Amino acid sequence: MKCKCLILAVCFFLSLPFRLYGLTFEEERKYGKEIYLEIVRSTPIYYDPYISLYIDSIKKRLEDVANLPFPIVLTMIESKEVNAFATFGGYVYVTTGLIESCDKEEELAGVLGHEFAHIGKRHISKRLEKEKYINAGMIGAMLLSALVGAPQMKSAMLGTSMASAQTLSLKYSREDEDEADRVGTSFADKAGYSGLGIVEFFKKLRITGTDKMLPQYLLTHPYADERIKRIESTWTEKKEVTVDTRLFPYLSIRAALLQKQLKPGAQEIWLSRYVKDKNNPVNSYAASLIYMSKGDVNEALSIVMNIDSPFKNQFLGEILVDGRRFGEAINILGNELSPVSRFYLAKAYEGYSNLGMAIDILQELVPYGSAFPEILYRLGMISGRMGNQAKGFEYLGRYYVETGRYDLAKNNIEKAVAKYGINSNEAKELLSLLDQIRIKK
Repeated sequence: MKCKCLILAVCFFLSLPFRLYGLTFEEERKYGKEIYLEIVRSTPIYYDPYISLYIDSIKKRLEDVANLPFPIVLTMIESKEVNAFATFGGYVYVTTGLIESCDKEEELAGVLGHEFAHIGKRHISKRLEKEKYINAGMIGAMLLSALVGAPQMKSAMLGTSMASAQTLSLKYSREDEDEADRVGTSFADKAGYSGLGIVEFFKKLRITGTDKMLPQYLLTHPYADERIKRIESTWTEKKEVTVDTRLFPYLSIRAALLQKQLKPGAQEIWLSRYVKDKNNPVNSYAASLIYMSKGDVNEALSIVMNIDSPFKNQFLGEILVDGRRFGEAINILGNELSPVSRFYLAKAYEGYSNLGMAIDILQELVPYGSAFPEILYRLGMISGRMGNQAKGFEYLGRYYVETGRYDLAKNNIEKAVAKYGINSNEAKELLSLLDQIRIKK
């Protein structure tokens, strides 16, 4: 699958017009979207209600202070690699391995701020303008190779591109990186995080040796000591984080334990930590996730019942829904207000056969559909079951738009237009969405 992803990316880039430099804003959006479509069609994308919705809130916090030329489309890729990178037109990618590696939310915010700075300063487009002779297929191969875990696979896929790229200096210039560090840390600081969050992340990579695993000839970031010192000289006084980051350590655990391909021994390590320190809520939460994944709902509930955490009811609600104890889940989640809790409450009502309540809750969560498309999917499916075929087709269509499957999106939206009636207000809005799909394809 990963090989297919790389091959598709290379073919895509080779098909681009030769004039890749001096891109207009519209060209950047177009190429960024096409790269995104190849990635989501060929690479495991990670959707989790906790992580997707929470990291979307970090993204929005940074966007609010960044004044970027493009809206950010943030995609999480299921990969053990510790990586994040930006492409054209506002598209930013983060691996679950990176989320797992962050101990604090400000570390992730610092990394994202850095990527957003590359977007804001249009470093990729400007770099291509300076190096007009760079082969476009090489760029595609190297961008996507960041997602491949096995070193031998990277070597096989890149071949001579690696040496060529090093010769051509196909990476952000030192000036680009310095500017992204300077601007990105400012974004993080204005958004309520410490400007030194990314430095803490860099230092940790240096200590663990993870930085040596990151190929510096790719469009990623060299973790040089001088770079750390330069950022620290800018932020001589560490500011207090003003954002509520209490949930983040639990998200890092989810990223570590809920992947399809777990690191060897990951479950055993966390169960051992739980046995040694059952009073640590993060250790307890990790143990509950492990037992939940094994189908032992009672043990997972028993552990969470003893957690001292403001998110206790949210955790219990998820376990109860997973264990199909929907009535208990409704009682636990009824007064919870976070989008994650509301999503699980909707699932509980669906399981309890109160489809009307499930639809009402999912409808209020529609604004979060871009970050977590399952909201749109469930709303479409339940609406269809309730006999509202027009709404069912509409939201299935919207779900497929968000997940990049435009043929299925077009098919469902056309059915929705027919059910609503061509002259209805709903149909007019959907016809506009169809026009956008035709442009994007």
